[in-house]
Amino acid sequence: MNPYRVLAAVAADWGRLGPYLRSVTEGTEVTADAGEPGDAGDATGAPNGLSSALRSLRSMERHAPGRTAAAGATARFVLALLPPAEAERLVATHPGRLAGTLENETSADGTPAEETYAGFTAADLAFLLLDDNPMVGPLLGPVRERLLSYPMLDDWAAEAHARTPGLIRLRGESGARGVDRIPSFQFGDAATPWPVVVAVNGLLDAARDPWGAADWWLSANGYLGVAPAELLGSGQDGQLVGTARYLVEGE
Repeated sequence: MNPYRVLAAVAADWGRLGPYLRSVTEGTEVTADAGEPGDAGDATGAPNGLSSALRSLRSMERHAPGRTAAAGATARFVLALLPPAEAERLVATHPGRLAGTLENETSADGTPAEETYAGFTAADLAFLLLDDNPMVGPLLGPVRERLLSYPMLDDWAAEAHARTPGLIRLRGESGARGVDRIPSFQFGDAATPWPVVVAVNGLLDAARDPWGAADWWLSANGYLGVAPAELLGSGQDGQLVGTARYLVEGE
């Protein structure tokens, strides 16, 4: 099998296959003692569960030694959690040599061939399963990267505001773990968030949909003429609240 494409295909079909994997992040781990359907091998060399395997794979640089073997072990964890028919379908749909040998199959620039499926990647599965982050795939993935490219509080300030209510917190990738990043536009200074930001975030239900709220603040608004965040501190708080309220109540 091609383990990268297997993992990407699961991410692409998350709405249907995700529930089979959810138990892993809810405290139930499995061991990778099941080989591919129809294969006598196993993944007993990976002692931890799927969550740990995904974190480890995510932390590896693209050309890191052993990365494909790690992808293969992770794919075996996933396959062991899926119904046999689904696992067999994935392996049959994404054939290739077994994990551990696929590293020889690389493109001219050294990048492993065919690591994506329908615009999804193995990293998208980590975002979905480990971070509960829906911003993945060919449509939402670029939006995620665009929003994360805006200035964020540094680690010290973010820690200081870990319990501050009413803020947008975006889950971004940092090595093997997802971390919450707090867009800095929400603050007049490093210590105090704009009151209007807290009010509008409440209207936009930022606690439930932080990405949607961040996109509203940071994207050009046809009614306001600019991105709403650009109006902070300009004395137009009432217009910001009214525009957000119209968006919510007009739906």
